[in-house]
Amino acid sequence: MADVKEKQTLSQWLKKNGSTVASVGGLLFCIIFFTIGTGIKGESIWSASKLANLMSNVIVTALMSVGAVFIYSLGNMDVSIGKQIGLYSTLLVLIGNATGSLWLAILVCLVIAVIIGVVNGAAGEILHMYSVISSVVFMMILTGVSTIIYSKLGTRNIIMQGIDLHLFKSPWFMVLVLVIETAVISYFFYFTKYGKYARAIGANQTATSQSGVDVIKYRVIPYIFLAVCLVVASLFQMGYTGAASDSTGTGFEMNVMVALILGGMPLNGGMKSRVSCAIVGAFTFSLLAVGLPIIGVPARVTFIIKAAIFLIVVLITCRKKTGVLPR
Repeated sequence: MADVKEKQTLSQWLKKNGSTVASVGGLLFCIIFFTIGTGIKGESIWSASKLANLMSNVIVTALMSVGAVFIYSLGNMDVSIGKQIGLYSTLLVLIGNATGSLWLAILVCLVIAVIIGVVNGAAGEILHMYSVISSVVFMMILTGVSTIIYSKLGTRNIIMQGIDLHLFKSPWFMVLVLVIETAVISYFFYFTKYGKYARAIGANQTATSQSGVDVIKYRVIPYIFLAVCLVVASLFQMGYTGAASDSTGTGFEMNVMVALILGGMPLNGGMKSRVSCAIVGAFTFSLLAVGLPIIGVPARVTFIIKAAIFLIVVLITCRKKTGVLPR
């Protein structure tokens, strides 16, 4: 009887934590695989140059993904993330060069990011449409704004001048900022009503609304958290390269989505959403992005491999009992 109970307990635990086990297992597999694979090729992924490349990839993806946890817990996604990163990186360079002050540039970006976040969060509920629609609109608007800015400048690339950006290339500073951001977001996500209500809305918005929760308010606040995190991510994106271009941020919204799913985040949000999904997924995604080319996989094939892995993870971890993927 004891053995049966232990098996039942283990089965229940695996059923409850299956996505976590799968995501952490996937990360460990990638670490072992690329450690051995790149070692055989004679160019270890843990060498100084490759580790710096890995860290720069991880930090931006992780900073964005940690902020996006709130959004995905609602059962939403924001496809304007990439264009926002592009705009903020551009403004950081332009304002920094014009005024010599990075702090003023950060403040301007924060104001714009919060405005976009508030509109993004409220529009879906007020206009009775999927929130992703408003983010598509912002994606188009920001694409137009970026095109106008770079056409006026007469160039596709701008470089930061007169401001020391070495701090943003420092591995210890990258890790410190990521730890601080993760700790702050984790606190609000797990220990305050903002995270509790966000997960409740993702689980069942109707029941949450009928319980007296201001749905619009608690849909907007997650987008404000994301807005701040995107500005921080833009700082490191621009700071590492020391420049911005009209293509900066392209595809980042998909990087965030893939990273979160690889980390075990349920697509329909709800109570199983976790901040750890962002960290695990960002490291897994970055290991794939940096490791595959080192072991000799052509760039065009890496996209196919990542797409196949993404599809497999979605089918395994994000299916409903009815066999239908979440909205």
